Amino acid sequence: MKMINKATGEAVYYNPVRKAGKDVWVIQGIGGTVIIGRDRQKKKSRIFTQEAQAEAYLKRHGFENEVYR
Repeated sequence: MKMINKATGEAVYYNPVRKAGKDVWVIQGIGGTVIIGRDRQKKKSRIFTQEAQAEAYLKRHGFENEVYR
C-alpha cells in the first residue's frame, strides 16, 4: 500500500511479504525518498519482523495512507 508524508511530500510502499517462511513487513522508498535505518543510515528499503514495529516507524515519521478520490 502506498503511504504519504504530506508535510514533506515523501512517499513509501508498505507491504507484507513472506520471506524464508516467515512474515515480514517491507517499507520501500519511492523516488528520492530515503528510509532511515538502524543507526540513522540512509537506505532505499527496510524490513521489519513485526507489524507493530513497522507501523510505529511509519507513524513516527509522519506517513499516512493515501486516500484516492
